[in-house]
Amino acid sequence: MKDEKAFSSIDLVGQCLIDEPRSLAFEKAIKKIVKPEHTVLDAGTGSGIMALFAARSGAKKVYALEFDKYVAKTALADFKDNNFKNKITLLRGDAKIFTFSKDLYFDVVVMEMLTTGMVDEFQVQAINNLHRQKVVNENTIFIPKLQETYLALAETRFNIYGFLIKMVKHLWNNLSQNQKVKMLSDRVLISSVDFSKHNNEDFSVILKIKVKRNGTFNSIYLSSVCFLTDNYKIKDTETLNSPVVVPLEEDINVKKGKYIKIKISYKYGGGYENLKVKIILK
Repeated sequence: MKDEKAFSSIDLVGQCLIDEPRSLAFEKAIKKIVKPEHTVLDAGTGSGIMALFAARSGAKKVYALEFDKYVAKTALADFKDNNFKNKITLLRGDAKIFTFSKDLYFDVVVMEMLTTGMVDEFQVQAINNLHRQKVVNENTIFIPKLQETYLALAETRFNIYGFLIKMVKHLWNNLSQNQKVKMLSDRVLISSVDFSKHNNEDFSVILKIKVKRNGTFNSIYLSSVCFLTDNYKIKDTETLNSPVVVPLEEDINVKKGKYIKIKISYKYGGGYENLKVKIILK
């Protein structure tokens, strides 16, 4: 049976476009980094806004890579409508496996296939593909450069509309007011993904975390911080790195001062169905 799309391809692209804090933060970083001699890659171009920022910032040449046929058509029209069709070249294909011309080299790579903890998106695989093909090197500047992910023990109220619904929840700012989450520990850094390097696509870590409040440990709370450049970072916005609570299979009563030891593992881009949380010590 042929797989069907789970949602409209254009929906998320449109949401990202109108997320002004996210878009303007990327524009600020691009304006600071891109120089007239630079060749830029915008991977996962979507609406084309990042490619347009790079072109407007004076890049010599911009390549915009997009997998979705309909989204790519929209981006191409955007490049033409804004008189950048000669400076921006659209490439169609999957960034994880796309084969680039052997004579290409990218001075700057803009890639905003980002989700909290890189659980849902394939940015790590797409970056690794660039390194494998040697179209980037140690002099290439990546925007963003780094993503840090933090974990905390949490007690989440999964009752909603009179029902118990234990599922992964993204706590977007304008939808999270009625989502009750109690932090039972401090946030602990669990990963730091440097996009300028080749990264292992499987993630695993064992943590021993001190409980700071009495409560029922029934979920983990994930949050990420994105460093667009060395000194310029952005936290969650409506479409970037929203905090996420992931339910556990069992509820555990915990007391202040005790320690919980857990193992968390998943494949980057594999989705929450492949994220495993194992309680080692309680």
